[in-house]
Amino acid sequence: MEGHLPLFHSSTLPLLPKSYLRYWLFFCRETKWNDVRRPIIRGAFSALHYISSRFLVISDVFVSTCVASLIRNHRETKWNDVRRPIIKNTISTLIQNSISEKVFPGAVAYILTSERVIYHEAFGFRCVKPKRLPMLRRTLFDLASLTKPIVVGTLCMQLVESGELSLRRPVQEYLPEFRQKGVTLTHLLAHTSGLPAWIPLYLRAESRERVVSYLGQIALASQPGEKTVYSCLGYIVLGKLLERVTGQSLDELSEERIFAPLGMEWTRFNPPQEWHKNCAATEDSNSFERRMVNYERYDWREGVIIGQVHDENAHFLNGISGNAGLFSTSTDLGKFCKALMDSGGNGLLRPESLDTMRQVVSAEGERRCIGWIVTDDDCLYHTGFTGTSIRICLKRKLAAILLTNRVHPDADRRGIIDFRRMFHNIVYTI
Repeated sequence: MEGHLPLFHSSTLPLLPKSYLRYWLFFCRETKWNDVRRPIIRGAFSALHYISSRFLVISDVFVSTCVASLIRNHRETKWNDVRRPIIKNTISTLIQNSISEKVFPGAVAYILTSERVIYHEAFGFRCVKPKRLPMLRRTLFDLASLTKPIVVGTLCMQLVESGELSLRRPVQEYLPEFRQKGVTLTHLLAHTSGLPAWIPLYLRAESRERVVSYLGQIALASQPGEKTVYSCLGYIVLGKLLERVTGQSLDELSEERIFAPLGMEWTRFNPPQEWHKNCAATEDSNSFERRMVNYERYDWREGVIIGQVHDENAHFLNGISGNAGLFSTSTDLGKFCKALMDSGGNGLLRPESLDTMRQVVSAEGERRCIGWIVTDDDCLYHTGFTGTSIRICLKRKLAAILLTNRVHPDADRRGIIDFRRMFHNIVYTI
């Protein structure tokens, strides 16, 4: 390396995080210092030095984001040499700090491209009550609302391909008891139907068999197609619609058309008892929903929930529902993401169906397509209440799977939204 960059001073050096020094030494060793890049990198690290001298500390996340941005904007740097250590060190630090701050007891992070795995690590504990059990890469998670895009969104597009469904047809043509005029499949899939966000069906519907007719007569919160209002109820209806059209239960249908073809051997509704020992625990006695309904009398479950769906509406529907209920591992979810990144490979979807699925549905509010949120950079994104999320960039062929047990042992935890944002920002900045 030519010359010397006067960035360090004895009064501030001890205050810099290890990541700052690590990245600095890495660039000194690996980067070819040509006349163009030298002032750019000098200026970037000078800025970090200035901030550190004023605020005494720079977070690892901030440092890594700055460095990643520098890498992205100057493509002469060797990507393969830089990407892995930045992801490994920064994400590991972020997750470990979040566990220390009690955002969640444990997590599994899995980052992949269509060609290889970039990162796959487990942290913390899959259970802390009634006893501590370590988190493993193969841990099964209650995916909660990830059930919606993985199962319902995918199956609907497959049935559109076969001509069994039409996205523009009224739902009532397939489910006559759903008497909501003007509500189409697209409205339900993109959360623009006007149905409310949530109702405790286990307290309001007469029976499991009457759920669709009950939802077919309640008042809509808005006109169909007018607003985007995230609604678990719409996906419960869609799950029942898929069962009606095909004559198969939702678990059988998803196994036959999605999980088996992709080799997702550890993915299913209602995991068998022998799988429970590898499941991440969720809530103790479902106290969150008890508070939501102001402790109305119901046959509430007691004790820590392990291996059963956390969502009470899905549990009321015997654990098989369009809104929640799916269990899986990070590795199996990687197989699903890879199929999407491979233009619907392994017979999952035709490329033209994938294009249709990705199109943003016009409505006031959040940008949504069939089954997914569409981010500002056109990635497909979805989260689950239990602490799960998937983000897939089909253009860059990059996917990030983040699975946590943030509702264990109580769902009244804070910080998961900020944590997810930081995690995905780090991954997609690089």
